Amino acid sequence: YCRCCCGRRRCCRLQSVFAIMMTMTFTTSKRYGRFMPIVLVLTLLSGILEFAYGSSSNESEDCLCTLLPRPSLDHKEETARWMVHSLDWGVLSTISTRVESVVDENGEQKVVHSSGSTATTTTAKSKPVPFGNIYSFVDGECDDSTGIPYFYGTYLDQTFADTLSNSAISLSLTEASIPSVCGTSTLKSCTISPTGYGDPENPVCARLVLSGMLEVLTPGTAEYQLAKKGLFQRHPSMAFWPADHEWAFAKLNIQDIWLIDYFGGASILDVDAYYSIDLTSGDSSAILKK
Repeated sequence: YCRCCCGRRRCCRLQSVFAIMMTMTFTTSKRYGRFMPIVLVLTLLSGILEFAYGSSSNESEDCLCTLLPRPSLDHKEETARWMVHSLDWGVLSTISTRVESVVDENGEQKVVHSSGSTATTTTAKSKPVPFGNIYSFVDGECDDSTGIPYFYGTYLDQTFADTLSNSAISLSLTEASIPSVCGTSTLKSCTISPTGYGDPENPVCARLVLSGMLEVLTPGTAEYQLAKKGLFQRHPSMAFWPADHEWAFAKLNIQDIWLIDYFGGASILDVDAYYSIDLTSGDSSAILKK
């Protein structure tokens, strides 16, 4: 019950102990019944303290992979690699084949449905429109960071369908999504609250955009197996998705990296420097939590 109620296992343990104590007061003599008000207060207090202070990211038992420490602000490429390895979903953007931007007879620009299933030819009065879609991804298994985002998609979905006409894509990530990786983690710089300064658009709450081309992986290759193993390990439900959807494993060939993780504007990172980072080396390597 407590797990469903508060979403925190540590809170559950505390409240379970007090629940047992409460039961004992009902089943024993009246001599112990006088402790009931104290037990009730302690039970309430445990819940209040858990919600007030939460738990640190590394203490969470809801993490499939152990989170690595966040890199320092002067290590931009490492921060980008940390985000790609630590986060598990983002917004994947394509050039839409479903809608286009046109200028009507009154000179007003508007978005309209394309005339066919493929993108119309861009003219002076017709321009492409971006389309963003939530997509899960990994850059490898928990203990293997490649820096390459891998996806599991189908051409029945609009995003993959768009890439048949234009394979250029962008993957947008936010540090604010960390709680979806580890359910009890909280980041003050990213969290909206009545009294705090946090917000996903706060520059201290890191934002990363990777742009490049979508490449579908060839079945049976080593990279295909790497992507499949990583995605099914870190997104277990994928193994149960409908088999008749003609799923494909694909990757983002990164050609541009845009990062904001502090005040002062965006940093445009060198792709080779990004790939040169050995994120999971040494004692701090991420491991799958058993």
